[in-house]
Amino acid sequence: MSLNAFHLLKTEEPKSSDVTLKKAFKSFLNKPNDYKKGYLQAQFNYAFDGYSFLGQKDSLNQYDTDLLNSFVLSKFSKTDKFPNEFHYFLNNEWDKLTEKIRRIERKIIKKLNLPHLTNFYEENIGHMVSCNYYPPVSSDAISELRLSKHIDVSLFTVFVFGISDGFAYQNLRNHKEVLGASDNIVIFPGYLLEYLTHGEYTALKHQVEFSNVNHERFSFAFFSIPKPFQEMEFNGKKFTSEKYYENYLNLF
Repeated sequence: MSLNAFHLLKTEEPKSSDVTLKKAFKSFLNKPNDYKKGYLQAQFNYAFDGYSFLGQKDSLNQYDTDLLNSFVLSKFSKTDKFPNEFHYFLNNEWDKLTEKIRRIERKIIKKLNLPHLTNFYEENIGHMVSCNYYPPVSSDAISELRLSKHIDVSLFTVFVFGISDGFAYQNLRNHKEVLGASDNIVIFPGYLLEYLTHGEYTALKHQVEFSNVNHERFSFAFFSIPKPFQEMEFNGKKFTSEKYYENYLNLF
């Protein structure tokens, strides 16, 4: 594969199973609101970990107009800080999945013309997953988008469980394309790659739209991001994880 204009790559690798994580997330979402709000991002205050709900005004990873609930998981926080529903996944499937993702990301890095990115990646990058649930919406309440157009905080975003209907993105000609459902792993660049390369590689602008049939939608996006409280340098640019997070959030 040529990555001279790396923007979105639908790999030939089949998706992994999301059964365990989806079951855990559904179980969490069925809990009372008081229980769920005990795990808001403000309770973690660590990277982007924690719960966000539809209509929330202070979420770090969605607008209050976005029609979803989400939970960000990582190994940046201790497993016992997360709800019990997610412990089995974190203890038994996380390492295997993230190693698979790292293998894919390392292949991408080798094909990019970016000296020293491999060392930067190995020293500074960890992973989080954004678990996203888009509930059904009555036909009279449907807006244009379920999730607003945005770019991700990641070096790469990986849909290791494949991708569902409704994903749309801005291609290199600045035209909207609808990807459609995929049973293969999908990967694309986020803001960190754009930030490190001064725009040589641009982050993928994308959104989630309503498909023809209104239904609930789950998605699980894995993000490669700087480990918290890390001091980094790349091609003479020095910055901390928290300063990078701040720069990203200031885009919105």
